Amino acid sequence: MSLAASLLLFKLVFIAGLALWLTVVAFNNLIAFRNGVFALASIMRMAPFEQAPAIQTPLLSRRVEQASWHRAAFSIVLGAEMVTVVLLWATVAALAGLATAAHATILANLALTALMATSFLMAVGGSWFAYYIRQDNLQLIHFVLVAVSVLGLLAVNLRA
Repeated sequence: MSLAASLLLFKLVFIAGLALWLTVVAFNNLIAFRNGVFALASIMRMAPFEQAPAIQTPLLSRRVEQASWHRAAFSIVLGAEMVTVVLLWATVAALAGLATAAHATILANLALTALMATSFLMAVGGSWFAYYIRQDNLQLIHFVLVAVSVLGLLAVNLRA
């Protein structure tokens, strides 16, 4: 196997793995939409602040109790996931030979940028509701996804 072929294989496996993973995530969020809304509502209602010991902070004025806002916010996240999934699968097809290497790289850059934007959407939204105080693991996951996006962007732009 040549260096170019091995690098192409790496890119294909990397992007296909992300595409498959996010497809499952988006599919689960679509099928269990109410569960996703419930989980996001917990963040938007700032419910973890009520767990013992309760935390009193002026940030609680940001609470959003309306279910319609919870559904709208989750719909935006789901939409961002779906756009990212489509771009990732388009990249897989391009890397598999259905497009030029330059076009495949452009699609990969767009897909990874969409993944990063989706991750930042969740991180910024969560930070608005101070999720890092009691749900710091969520913030860590969102920033790991940002890092995966950046590292992936570097990897897909490597030339053999």
